[in-house]
Amino acid sequence: MYTTMEYYENVFPYIYINMIKVGELSGSLTSSLEQAVKYLDETEALNKKIRSILIPNIVQFVLLLVMLVVGTLVAIPAIQGVFDELGTEEELPAVTLWFASFLDKAILYWYVPVILILAVVAAIVFYVRTPKGKYNYHYFKYKMPIFGELIFALDFSRFLKAMLLNMKNGMRIQDSIEVSKNVIKNYVMLSIIETSINNILTGSSWIEPFEKSGLAKPMITEMLKIGMQTDLTEMMEKLVEYMEIDIDNIMTKIMKALPQVVYAIVGAVLIFFVLVVLVPCVQVYMGNFLFSAYGV
Repeated sequence: MYTTMEYYENVFPYIYINMIKVGELSGSLTSSLEQAVKYLDETEALNKKIRSILIPNIVQFVLLLVMLVVGTLVAIPAIQGVFDELGTEEELPAVTLWFASFLDKAILYWYVPVILILAVVAAIVFYVRTPKGKYNYHYFKYKMPIFGELIFALDFSRFLKAMLLNMKNGMRIQDSIEVSKNVIKNYVMLSIIETSINNILTGSSWIEPFEKSGLAKPMITEMLKIGMQTDLTEMMEKLVEYMEIDIDNIMTKIMKALPQVVYAIVGAVLIFFVLVVLVPCVQVYMGNFLFSAYGV
């Protein structure tokens, strides 16, 4: 079944295909399908929550930028024209003059920033497509602010669930790890898993690479160590439950922190808009420039 789905990988999600692959290879297709459906549902629910926070604020951010640019290009020259016509000594705020000058130069030499942006994007894309670049990019995904911890927890939890399915069906630890790595796409996690398999071949601890990576929480690696000394399958069942609770807690933190970050960015743009555009408009409305224009 999974080989057919791999042929239509543009239709079926990568994770879904490989969860089914693990289920077929381990003889637990029913449980694997249940995990895949649950994962897709949880992912969609998380995406909906994030979209509900980001989309309205991104719209506000874009509208503020448009107002900032249009206000600077239309309102500021008109106000400066009034000042020049009346011969007043009043001057526009320094930040307004600086931003207006910046926009004028950006419009005049528009091709320079466009070329620079395209060059930077092309360089990043080219670098990410190299093995080292992809590894560093995937490592950044695990360490990035706000979402990094969640991304790692989801990947590690999915790997442990797949591994648990295999072990329940009598697979050895080495074989279960070998099969379960198919549900992981992140190069960093895959490198840790490959090191873990090599450790088993050399008689070392397969848990050690996860511990040394600094990405897995000490609680997780300690539970795995205890499981190796007692009943690994039973301990991994408890570990999966613990990680689900941990993922819920991380998501709760993200839902609290994300709006604050977005509001801070939108607020900064709003303050800049007030300083650049609204302050000169208030100057004109108050009419104080008329006194200096008539020598009063």
